[in-house]
This record gives sequence, structure tokens and C-alpha cells, in this order.
Amino acid sequence: MSIAILGGLDRLKRTYEEKGKALGFDIRFFGQRVPNLGKRLAGVDGIVIFTGTVAHHMVEEAVKIGKLGNIPIGRSHSSGVSGLKRCLVDLGFCRE
Repeated sequence: MSIAILGGLDRLKRTYEEKGKALGFDIRFFGQRVPNLGKRLAGVDGIVIFTGTVAHHMVEEAVKIGKLGNIPIGRSHSSGVSGLKRCLVDLGFCRE
């Protein structure tokens, strides 16, 4: 399963990836705006948005792609690993 993370802290990228791998997920991290975000989000099983550290344009595009592809979206204001795990639990992808 692959999870896309939008926002978050660049210095925690490796930590997000390690925690995701430990939980059995392939993590795609997008800390800043990237071209063709819609194409890059195609095929992910879930999207986690760290609302405190993400551009509004990225959120709008992710929500649009999520609705079109029926991809569940979790949101957390906290950009920490605990916020990531909480979103994955809320989306039903893992247990506490």
C-alpha cells in the first residue's frame, strides 16, 4: 500500500518513510509544491495532509484527486510522526 504525505517537515522525511515502512506502507512525501501533483498522486491508496505546513493549492489539488479517485484523505495539524500514525489509524489503514 502506498500513502502520499502532503506538507510536513523536510527534516522528518526519512522518519516518515521509516515509520511507514515499519507499518507496511510505501510513503511518497511531498513537502513542497511539485509539478504534476495530480499525476504523482495517481495510484496511492491514501493521502495524509499536514494542514499546518502545506500550501492551499496543494490541498485543493489533493482533495480534487481524492474525490475523483475515491482515495481516502486524512488531515492532521501536527506534522509529527504521531500525527501521521493517528491519520493512518483514522483512515483504517492500521491499528493503534
